Amino acid sequence: MNLYIQLLEVFAFREIKSRYKASILGPLWIIINPLLTAIMLSVVFGIFVKIKTDNIPYFLFVVSGLLFWNFFQQGFIFAKDSLVWGRELVVKTVFPKDILPLSYILSKVPDFLINLAILICFYLFYGFSLDASVLLIVIFLVPTFLFVSGISLFVALCNSIFRDFGRVVELFMTVFFYMTPIIYPESFVPEQYKVLLMINPLALAIIFTRDLLFKHLVRIDLFVISISISIPVFFFGYFFFKKYEKKIVDLI
Repeated sequence: MNLYIQLLEVFAFREIKSRYKASILGPLWIIINPLLTAIMLSVVFGIFVKIKTDNIPYFLFVVSGLLFWNFFQQGFIFAKDSLVWGRELVVKTVFPKDILPLSYILSKVPDFLINLAILICFYLFYGFSLDASVLLIVIFLVPTFLFVSGISLFVALCNSIFRDFGRVVELFMTVFFYMTPIIYPESFVPEQYKVLLMINPLALAIIFTRDLLFKHLVRIDLFVISISISIPVFFFGYFFFKKYEKKIVDLI
């Protein structure tokens, strides 16, 4: 187990170091990318469509929604192709192959913490008061990490064998984006469809974050539901991956 954790750390740090190595702006992309996304969404849905957010500044509303979405999306996008990108390593080296997709997801944790700091800065800029309870947002990293890891392990394995599989899943990601309350509030969803939010760990993380920041409510029930869904998803992806792990070398 210690060797496994050490390998996971080595691969994660390698990804963090190499990510912006040849980039002119380097680590600044961690800040620039979510801000540009938030600005574009704010213009389209805040100014043109004019989605109501209960007097919450729309830009701040979107930034709070993108916090967990960016962690999920970026982790998934890199993890699903990790076996293909590391084909030489997978074929020629003996090591737990699940290390590759998991290390890519783990490498996104620093990005999440930086994005959380950005959210807090804008939160204070708009005149909201802050207390120590904001740190509770971090606990949702656990179910979110498990959720994206389970999905990524399954997709990474399938994508290493059927290269079109990853492209199909990317299309689903667009649908999943609009199924998650990032650009609209929870109240926007009709009652009969709110069950879709309750089985979506990302939606639960976003609702928890907004309730904590804008209503000063600590919804522990949302965490319990989220972790209850994320754990089975993780173990499904993990055991599926392990079942066919030895065949990856022959099929990739």
